[in-house]
Amino acid sequence: MPASAEYNMALDEKIFHRYIEDGIPVLRIYGWQGPSFTYGIGQNPESQLDLKLCQRDGVQIAQRITGGGILFHHREITYSLVCSKEEIGEDKKVFVSYRQICAFLIYFYKSLGLNASFALEADDFKNKSLPHQLCSASHEKYDIVIGGRKIGGNAQKRGRQAVFQHGSIPLSIDWQFLRRYVRLLPDNISSGATALAEELAVMPERQFLEQKLVDALAHVYGVSFIACRQCM
Repeated sequence: MPASAEYNMALDEKIFHRYIEDGIPVLRIYGWQGPSFTYGIGQNPESQLDLKLCQRDGVQIAQRITGGGILFHHREITYSLVCSKEEIGEDKKVFVSYRQICAFLIYFYKSLGLNASFALEADDFKNKSLPHQLCSASHEKYDIVIGGRKIGGNAQKRGRQAVFQHGSIPLSIDWQFLRRYVRLLPDNISSGATALAEELAVMPERQFLEQKLVDALAHVYGVSFIACRQCM
């Protein structure tokens, strides 16, 4: 069900802390009541967003428990996942394996017929790997790209045995809307980022895509799911 930015981020935090207590892995798939921004735990949103204009127009803003840059949420599928290193097949000797935990996303995009890969696999990665406070405008090693253009964004938090990651799968992006609220948005940002509506000839129903995402995680990590309703 779509929810407010504050609720979505609070529930993600609750899922993370509850896993530390009970050790039960959770995959959550959710949406947003309206256009929203989230910002990383160590980030000052005022440096990148016109907060007064956001407040006036009812654009919601919330802090994540994860790091990373500002993320815009609207027409997208958002997921959060909490589990242990062992449950995603991550080597205990490796501190963080983004390749391993993002493997199900690569599989998801490929199941839709898209040639998805990690950004670092591109020949021109060094030319594009410039940092930016807006997640869509930056390219990091394990960002997922399709045809050289970044799709979505992901952020992580770890604690004790818990691996928590949440991220977005954009269905479409309204760049004109973004320019209204984001300061110093690169003029060419749309040439470096994409969404499913731009990559697929026929856009499937949201429910179909959500099931594809669940199937991808089940296939890659060899797990099964019990459906449940999560509430505060």
